[in-house]
Amino acid sequence: MKLVLCLMIGFPLLAQQYFPDAVRDGTSDGHQSRVTWYSKHLVSLKEPSLWELSRQDPKVETYRFLWLRTFDRPISIRISVDSRGAVALTTKITNAQGGIEPGRLVQNRTKRLNKDLADWVLGMLEQYKFWDLPSYLEPKEGVINLDGARWIIEGVKNGRYHVVDRFSPIERDPIHILGIAFAINLAELKLLYQEVY
Repeated sequence: MKLVLCLMIGFPLLAQQYFPDAVRDGTSDGHQSRVTWYSKHLVSLKEPSLWELSRQDPKVETYRFLWLRTFDRPISIRISVDSRGAVALTTKITNAQGGIEPGRLVQNRTKRLNKDLADWVLGMLEQYKFWDLPSYLEPKEGVINLDGARWIIEGVKNGRYHVVDRFSPIERDPIHILGIAFAINLAELKLLYQEVY
């Protein structure tokens, strides 16, 4: 009975579809393996599906940076804009490593951003044309990505959903710039140089 109850309690979160079915990288196998990997970590971070949210409520505006580093803790940083324009920031971290199986939630903080900081980050998303960035970039020919980090930023606004997925982007890449803004300027994470990859 306990096992059935545990499965029933966990089912709604596991039943969420975190990403659309559309293939982003030209191969259904590559797409599905990343969707499975990212979704497992989002479940362990106890994060909602922004894809489903975009289909349920056209008034929602929210953005999430999911940072899955091979050798460091998975991090989710989400900003949510309410109907009055106030912005809440939620930062979550698990005790696993991003390149392996998910762990358990060890940090879950929510705070309200002041107007200047909220306007600044929303302005950055516009400045770096988040909504126009391609969801996925093919690796350069002959390059095989092994250890590194996935930088995934999702957005929902006016019923529209967009996701941008990068592998260890270079410093001038818009997703690197936005991810660092989320991690350092908003979440105020104290990161060592070697933890940013």
